Amino acid sequence: MTSSETLPARLTRKAVLLGAIPIMIANAGAPIVGFVDTWVIGNFVGREALAAIGLGAVIYGIFYWGFGFLRMSTGGLSAQAHGAGDQRAVQAHLFRAVPMGFCIGLLIFAFQYPLINAIMKVFPAAPDVDAGARAYLHARLWGLPATLSSIALMGWFIGLARPKRALYMQVVLNLVNAPLSVLFVAFYGWGLSGVGLASAIGEWAGLGAGLMLAAREIHRRGGFDCTILHAKTLFDGQALRKLGTANLNIFIRTVALTLGFTFFSRAATEQGTTFLAAHTILLQFITLIALVLDAFAHVAEAWVGAAFGAKDEKRFDRAVRLTTEFSIVFALLSGLFIYLFGPYIIDMITDNMLVRETARTYLPFCALAPVLGFGAWQLDGIYIGVTRTKAMRNAGVAAVLIYLAAHTLLVPVYGGAGVWAAFLIYYVVRGLTMLPAWPGIKRDLQAISA
Repeated sequence: MTSSETLPARLTRKAVLLGAIPIMIANAGAPIVGFVDTWVIGNFVGREALAAIGLGAVIYGIFYWGFGFLRMSTGGLSAQAHGAGDQRAVQAHLFRAVPMGFCIGLLIFAFQYPLINAIMKVFPAAPDVDAGARAYLHARLWGLPATLSSIALMGWFIGLARPKRALYMQVVLNLVNAPLSVLFVAFYGWGLSGVGLASAIGEWAGLGAGLMLAAREIHRRGGFDCTILHAKTLFDGQALRKLGTANLNIFIRTVALTLGFTFFSRAATEQGTTFLAAHTILLQFITLIALVLDAFAHVAEAWVGAAFGAKDEKRFDRAVRLTTEFSIVFALLSGLFIYLFGPYIIDMITDNMLVRETARTYLPFCALAPVLGFGAWQLDGIYIGVTRTKAMRNAGVAAVLIYLAAHTLLVPVYGGAGVWAAFLIYYVVRGLTMLPAWPGIKRDLQAISA
């Protein structure tokens, strides 16, 4: 295929929306797993177990999001190869990323006991909460090799502007996970181990579906190119250096962001079990916000990356403008939805009156998160598309340092409100710290387009 054949049609607002909707649903896969697990535990077990699954999910998120570079670098590089019409490179990015994710997941699974022991020392949880979080983690980590392989595969689909394939993976995952969670907890009484095991089985099912869809995508693009399996191609020095640099920068940036979110959850544990249980519920809203705003960031990633690979400045500018417009509108709608309907959703998740009251108290902070933080999501997508990973790395480190300073100043004075206020400041500075790199991106694009 030529470059013009691989590039999508002219970007319109309708195309942005149609591209974002399946990504929203696909992105919902991971949070829906967490929401289902939280709902099952909140309704069939109790408050301490709800706090435990919240803590366990945060720690699992360290493993999951800590290796988010598998999706980001794969998405950005695949988008650029797609825009340039290089089908051989498109396939090579897939065959480098998915096995890498599997091997990393397998390594973490093998060393899970010392890793979990070390991480749990960071969180001052009550003994029953600590034990429950460990039970959940040891069960769910059976699915980590599939999880990390899947996020690399989803990055490949998103980079190629094939979001429906990523959606189908998540549909399979949740069709398996949801009924198994209810079965294992409500009927078998396996508690936190049951929801963790159900999630792990769902992850393997999602990966299986994704690999079949990848085979269909390769066939659609002209069939499998056997030459990419040759050592000179798969282990090409220049390609590996580019991948390694992108992965390292995104990994450092992800470690910084994970530190920020981990610190946020650790601060919640210090406020007591009731605050932590309420915090667990409110985190579901934050995750739902992310799946909406990430959708437009992913559309930007694919279209901006393809335009950059094709050296088309006009297409690039249009992709940035239209996706940003939608990001702003949906950020406002998300905040309004959380503020209006959040109390009803809280009541659905738990029947504990003290937890309900605490969650409602801090719900307005949740509603402000998308309004103040949409720039962080949107700029992530644009910078991933053009693989400006160094700028993302520097911004991520700077933002978390500012967040920690804000937390140190606010929490002693305002308590729980200070915990949330510092977190909102974190979202704002995540976007602001990426802006200085924007003029350089434009200059580079103009130079290669000339």
